Amino acid sequence: MAVNEKRPVILRTILALLVIGIFAWSTYPLQERDFYETFKSVLKDSDSAQGAELIEDAKKLQQQDPELFDAKALVMAADNKGVMISEIAKLPDEASNNADAASSLRKLTSASIRRGIDLAGGVEFTLRLEQDADAEISDDEFDRYRDVAIEILRKRLENNKIFESEIAPAGSKLISLKVPITSKSEKMQLQQLLSMSAKLHFRLVHENNASLIAQVSEAYNGELPLKLDDKHKSICPRGYEYMTITEFQKGKKASVQAYFVKIRPEMDGKNIKEARPVRDEYNRRKIVFTFKEKGAADFARVTEENIGRQLAVVLDGKLYTAPTIQTAIKAGSGEITGQFSDDEVQNIANALQSGNFPFMIKVESVYDVDPTLGKDNVASGIRAGIYGMIAVVIFMIVYYLLAGVTAVIALCVNVVLVLGALAAFDATLTLPGIAGIVLTIGMAVDANVLIFERIREELKGGKTLATAIDAGYSKALSAVLDANLTTLFTGLILYWAGSGAIKGFAVTLCIGILTSLFTALFLNRLVFDYLLRLGLKRLPMMQMLKNPNINFLGKRKIFFAVSGVLILLSFVLMFVKGSNMFAVDLSGGTVAVYGYDKNVSQQQLADTLNQNGFTGARIAYKNSGSNAGDKKLEIMVRETEADKNGYTPGQQIQKLLNEKYPDLKLTDSQENSVGGLVGAEFTKSAIIAVIVSIIGMIIYISLRYELAYACAGMIALAHDVIVALGIFLLLGQQISLAVIAAVLTIIGYSINDTIVIFDRIREDLRSKTGLSYAQIINKSINTTLNRTLLTSITTALAVLMLLIFGGAAIRDFVLLMFIGVIVGTYSSVFIASPIVALWHRKVNGVRESDVNFDESKVVED
Repeated sequence: MAVNEKRPVILRTILALLVIGIFAWSTYPLQERDFYETFKSVLKDSDSAQGAELIEDAKKLQQQDPELFDAKALVMAADNKGVMISEIAKLPDEASNNADAASSLRKLTSASIRRGIDLAGGVEFTLRLEQDADAEISDDEFDRYRDVAIEILRKRLENNKIFESEIAPAGSKLISLKVPITSKSEKMQLQQLLSMSAKLHFRLVHENNASLIAQVSEAYNGELPLKLDDKHKSICPRGYEYMTITEFQKGKKASVQAYFVKIRPEMDGKNIKEARPVRDEYNRRKIVFTFKEKGAADFARVTEENIGRQLAVVLDGKLYTAPTIQTAIKAGSGEITGQFSDDEVQNIANALQSGNFPFMIKVESVYDVDPTLGKDNVASGIRAGIYGMIAVVIFMIVYYLLAGVTAVIALCVNVVLVLGALAAFDATLTLPGIAGIVLTIGMAVDANVLIFERIREELKGGKTLATAIDAGYSKALSAVLDANLTTLFTGLILYWAGSGAIKGFAVTLCIGILTSLFTALFLNRLVFDYLLRLGLKRLPMMQMLKNPNINFLGKRKIFFAVSGVLILLSFVLMFVKGSNMFAVDLSGGTVAVYGYDKNVSQQQLADTLNQNGFTGARIAYKNSGSNAGDKKLEIMVRETEADKNGYTPGQQIQKLLNEKYPDLKLTDSQENSVGGLVGAEFTKSAIIAVIVSIIGMIIYISLRYELAYACAGMIALAHDVIVALGIFLLLGQQISLAVIAAVLTIIGYSINDTIVIFDRIREDLRSKTGLSYAQIINKSINTTLNRTLLTSITTALAVLMLLIFGGAAIRDFVLLMFIGVIVGTYSSVFIASPIVALWHRKVNGVRESDVNFDESKVVED
C-alpha cells in the first residue's frame, strides 16, 4: 500500500470540518434580509393595513426611480402619509423621526459583514474646529493642525475597528467625516468619541486643600457644592479653581469630594504611548496608561519634585482623581480611576492613545448618506464577482479535470473562510477590500497550480500517483510558502504603518493569504488522501505547453529597452499631466450641495457631468436624521474657474443638471473648497508603510535567497507599478483612492509571481546539472512557464469579468488591476530573472555564462 493511503485522515477531517463550520457560522446572515419583509416582521400589528400601504407606496416610488434604496423609499412614503414608523413598529433603537426608524431597520436587515460607505452608505458628520482660547495658532498653521486633527480622528475610528472612513477638509474651519454605520445608538456613541478633545492634564492640588475645603463646607452648612457661587468665590486662592468628583453608590446618597486645583498644569498627556481600560481587584473600571520616553521623564520629574502633594488628573476639563504622590514614579505609567460606563472608559482610552489637539470639536450636522457607488453599481459589481468565480471554476475543471474539481472545492472553502474571518473580526468590506479578496483568490488558485504542475512532473518521471502527490506537495511547499509569506509580511507591515483604506486592504489581504495556505496545503491534500483511499490511480490533466524551450535571456536587451522606453514615457506622461492625473478624491476641489426634488441615478448624473467637462465627480445623496424633509445632493468636482458668464462651478452644474433632468429641481446651491481625502499625515503614513514593506521584502528575500534576488524583485515591482500607471493614464484615466488599492494589489501579485520563478532557479542551481547560470535560469523559466501563464489566465479571467460586468463605478480600479496582471507576468519573466542572471553570487559547481547569454542550446534535458 502506498504511503499516501496510510496517512491518517480522521483527526484532520475533524479539524477541517471544525474550522469550516466555525467560519461558515460567522458569515450568517451573509446576505442582507429583505428590507420590506423585515419591516413587516416588526410591525406591532402583523396584519397592519397601514404598514402594507407604506410598503406599496415605497415600491411605487422605486419604480419611478430605480436608484432609490428601500430604506429611503419607505421614509419618503411614510413622510408623504404623515406616518411615524416608530408608532406602528417595534424597533430596537429609539427613533424620534422616520429617518432614525429607517436606520434602525437597516441595522436589523444588515448582513454579518459590515460594508463600507461605497457599498452600503452610512452617516456623515460635519465637524467644526474651534480653536482653544489658550492655543496660539496662526492662520498659516491652521491647515497643518487640521490635517493632524484629521489623522487623530482617523486613529480614534481605527481603535474602534472602523478602518474605512472618509475624512476630508470642508471649507476653512470644517471637516467632513463619513463612516459606514447606520443605527442611532452607533451614531450617538461615535458622536461622543468625536467630540472628545482628549486633553489630559496633571495639575497640583493646593497644599492647604483640607483647610480650604473645610471653609467651603462650613459656608454651605456642611455640604460641598458642585460649584462655588459668587458669594464664596473669595475662598478660592488665586491661580486655582474649585473642582469636584461625584461618586454614586447604589442605595446611598451621592458623595462629593472637592479640591482646589492649580489652573496651570505641571504637564500634559501629549506623550502617551498606550492607554487601555482594565478593572481593579474590586471590579471597578479604570484606565491604565504608559508614556513615551519624553512623557516618562516629565512624569518622573513632576512626581519627584512634589512628593506628599496631591496630583489631580484632569481630562477635557473634568477632574477624575487626585491621588497623593507617595514616591517618584519613574516607570513611566499611571492610571485614571473614576466612575466610568463601559462606553466611556473605552472611548477615553481610545482618545488618549490616538492623541489630542488644540481644538474643540463641535458637530455641526449629521446626515445619512447613500452608497457612493449607487445601487445599480453595487449590484453589477456583485454579479461580476460571481461571474469571475464561475469563469475560474470552469477553467480549472476543464484544464485540470479531477484535480481541478479538488481545487474548486478548496477555492469555495477559501471564500467561505475569508468571509467568515471578515465577519468574525468585524472588518469592513469595501472596494479596496474586494481587491484584496480578488488577489487572494488568484493566490489560492496559484498555490494549487504550483502543486498540480509538480505532481505532473513527478508522474512524468515514472512515479506512482501516491508517491507523485507526496513529492509534488513536498517540492511545491517552499515556493508556496515563500510567495505567500512574502505577501503576508507586506500585508502586516501595511497594517502596522498604514491607515484608513490601506489598513482595510491589509486586513483582507492577510486573512486571504492565511486561508489560502490552509485550503491549498491542508484541505486539498486531505481531499487527495480520501481519493487515494477510494482507489484513485490516475490523475489526467491538460497541458498548455509541452517542453517549452525558449531563450528568454537571449532577448533580454530587447525587453530591457522596451521596459526602459515604457518607464520613460510613463514619467513624461505623469509630468505633462501634473496634478490633473489625480481624481477629485485625492486632489480636492469644489463641493456643491443642493436641495432636490426627485432622485436621478448617480450614474446618469456622473455621465452627464463627464460629457460636459466635470470628469471624475463624486456624487452622494444624503438626508438629515433630524429633519426628514432636509434632502441633499452633494457633488464634488475638481477646482475649475468660473465660466465666461461668471458662473461658479456649482452654478454651472446646477444649470446643466436642471436643464437635463427637470424633475431633479436642484435649489439652494452651497459651495465650498475642500481638500482631498488623503491629507499630508495620511500620505506620510502611506509612504512609510510602502517603504517599510519594501525593506521587509528585501530582508526576507535576501535571507531566503540572496540580495541580488531581492533587488531584482524590487526593480520588477517598481517597473510594474510605473508602467501599469503609465498605460492607465494614457487611456485617459485618473488616479483615485480606488486606484491606489489596485496599485497595492499589483505589488502583491507581482512579487508572488516573481518568487515562484526564483524558487525554481534556486532548486535547479542545487541540482548541479553542468548547465551555466544563464541556462539554469532559462530552464527554470521554461519549467514554470505553464504555471506562470495559468495563474495569469485565471486571475485575469476573474478581473476581466469585473471589467466587463462590474459597472462604471469600479472600472478604473479593475482596469488598472487587469493591466497590472499582464505587466506583472511580463516583468517576472523578462525583467527580474535577467537581472539575476547579470548580477548574482557565484555558486560552486555552476559555471558562469558568456556575457551575451548566446549558448546555442539553452535548455539541456
